Amino acid sequence: MKQKTIVTVFVGILLVGLVTAGVVPFLSNSILGSSQVRAPIFYLDGPHEDGGAYHKLYVEEIPADEEVYFFDGHRVVFKTEDLDVDSFYSIKLKGIVWLKTNNSGSTIQARFIKLRNNNNEQTICDVSSPITINSDDFEKYEFSCLSDGEIDLSPYNRIGLELRGNGNETIDYQISVGKEYGEGYSRVEVIPQ
Repeated sequence: MKQKTIVTVFVGILLVGLVTAGVVPFLSNSILGSSQVRAPIFYLDGPHEDGGAYHKLYVEEIPADEEVYFFDGHRVVFKTEDLDVDSFYSIKLKGIVWLKTNNSGSTIQARFIKLRNNNNEQTICDVSSPITINSDDFEKYEFSCLSDGEIDLSPYNRIGLELRGNGNETIDYQISVGKEYGEGYSRVEVIPQ
């Protein structure tokens, strides 16, 4: 009788093991899904940070219609918050900005930068050609450049867009932020390469 009980328990354990072994692969293979990862878009904002040339880049659209002014020989920088990442893949940075000037035909230079928490700056990439502003009404200007491989970051680093006037101080520029022009807001798009 003892042997019959031992055999029954052994067969029971064997059956439970076989059923479990058959169910586990079924359950682990029955859930399928997909995801799509979108690269970030940063929207230009108007209010000054610390009263200087720095403005914010946000990951959400800013519905406040404002204008940011700067003059030839000076610059304006839009920067993100701390990114909280250790590196960024090789990317194309694309600026889409609505600009105007008081002197049609004036040019500005654009570059994308990495900023440390003390605002120490390092160039990620320079836009190769100056941007010629052709109107005293807001018009859309697009420009881009490629990073030189992966971007080494620390969690406290930021990415920024710098625009600098190329002439004398009598020429001023205005950037429209927080206004939707039918083709989106002034922004920086991060495009994986």
